[in-house]
Amino acid sequence: MRLLWVGGDHPRHLFYINTVHKLFPLSGAIVEHRENLVPQPDPGLAPVDRDNFIRHFSNRANAEERFFGHQTPPDCPTHLVGHDGLNSHDSVDFLTSIGPDVVLIFGSGLVKEPLYSSLPPPTINLHLGISPRYRGAATLFWPFYFMEPPYAGTTFHYIVAEPDAGDVVHQVVPELEPSDGIHDVACKAVAASARAALELLRILDEKGHWERFTQRGTGRNFLASDFKPEHLRLIYNVFDDDMVRHYLDGRLTSKVPRLTRQF
Repeated sequence: MRLLWVGGDHPRHLFYINTVHKLFPLSGAIVEHRENLVPQPDPGLAPVDRDNFIRHFSNRANAEERFFGHQTPPDCPTHLVGHDGLNSHDSVDFLTSIGPDVVLIFGSGLVKEPLYSSLPPPTINLHLGISPRYRGAATLFWPFYFMEPPYAGTTFHYIVAEPDAGDVVHQVVPELEPSDGIHDVACKAVAASARAALELLRILDEKGHWERFTQRGTGRNFLASDFKPEHLRLIYNVFDDDMVRHYLDGRLTSKVPRLTRQF
């Protein structure tokens, strides 16, 4: 099985694929350089929103360091790209040279033409969100904003032209613990998904296919522009990043997702 990865270069992205690479060696990787893990707040923010913004993204970087440590791209033929280079003819040429049987995607920008048409049929994306309820951007943040921490999970799905809309292969939610903050849950979701990816590849290797499940129900496709620093007031000024404890103690009620499972 010739395996290619398309993904980003943040610690969570590299941890995921390095976990896979240990047991299912990659034939190649297209690695996109992503935005800074700790972005700078806009200068016009109110003090409370500036403080929350810095706290939020600093905590994210610290959580990824604690959970994933120092990560480097996998030791395999690698095509490094910027945002504008992902969907380029150079990327297509690299993919063609590898000739993958299977492609895993996690953490890159949206795959478009001409790269999209070059992907083999078994191409699945790891989406950080439970689709279709949470699709698009920042979909491990929005379950907390809507006070639904059990929905902070992931979806493996076939890639289609519409973001996060392909048939589902498998969904994952991490085990919640009272001390978990929002970024602990996100990191645990990625770690659990990396383990799930190994099992999915074993199934594909043995059976030659995955079961496919059409996405049903309704949800929302969040844009990056939907997130505003003011949204962080609920997470930090109301709950002090302790929402999981409130949920587990029964002080916060939430629906629980019905997950699609391959195993």
